[in-house]
Amino acid sequence: MEFQKTDMKKIVLSLMMTVVSSFTFSGSMGPINPEPNWTGFYLGANAGYWSSQDNKVVTTGSTSYINQTFPLGASNIASALAQVATNNFSLHSNGFLGGGQVGYNYQQSKQVLLGLDISFDGLTDSDHSYALQKVVNLMDFEEYYVGALAVKQKINYLGTVSARLGYLYHPTFLIFGTGGFAYGNVALDASWTAHESLGPTVFPAISIQNNLSKTLPGWTAGAGVEWLFKPNWSAKIDYTYYRLNNLNTPAVLAQRNGAETPTVLWGSAAVSTALTPSIGSVRVGINYHFT
Repeated sequence: MEFQKTDMKKIVLSLMMTVVSSFTFSGSMGPINPEPNWTGFYLGANAGYWSSQDNKVVTTGSTSYINQTFPLGASNIASALAQVATNNFSLHSNGFLGGGQVGYNYQQSKQVLLGLDISFDGLTDSDHSYALQKVVNLMDFEEYYVGALAVKQKINYLGTVSARLGYLYHPTFLIFGTGGFAYGNVALDASWTAHESLGPTVFPAISIQNNLSKTLPGWTAGAGVEWLFKPNWSAKIDYTYYRLNNLNTPAVLAQRNGAETPTVLWGSAAVSTALTPSIGSVRVGINYHFT
């Protein structure tokens, strides 16, 4: 009986030593699974799909010169050219994009995050063309003009500088919205032709071409989710909308009389071609956090 009591004491003492040792060991290892801190700089890469479904193009014509030696005929010509130059349509294109981002997060509380995000992306398959043809009758004569327009756009790259507001649904899962400044490089080519029905002997064909490439400012808004799957690594998916300012290209459709030497300018119309770029993108990305 005494032997059994001694064995029981040894067993209890052994269990107590094991428990104490466990607490001591866990205490020396620090807290288990501490909540992550999002505060700090990050750097990453992204890739995705972009679409431009409603890039509006407006071409506006207005009479700019009427030869007063032939006021009736010249005014008919200038007015017809202005109508040839007036059109309204949209360009549609889509493709892939890829680039990178850098930013800073500040975790204000357990659930609120503030930040600044700067991104840059190059675009593929961004060329898109549109062509039209129209016939415009002269007001006081039986003659008419056959006009044609060909427009080509290309969006080379897009960038943003955005504020970011996030909600931590879980310590490692962020829901966020963005908004701020956007910019993009856009190229626009516009080609015009106009043929008067009397033919080139009397009125030579008009042909002009304008090429313009410019980096346009604008604004952006978007939303997304981000998952901190490791202490310094996160994956994200976001939607970003870009709205850029108008790109304008001026031109003049001028009709000369080919039957006289030197040729005489009868009438002309000023042309303004305005493109309003509007783009949406869905991107997946990965970030490294310097926390």
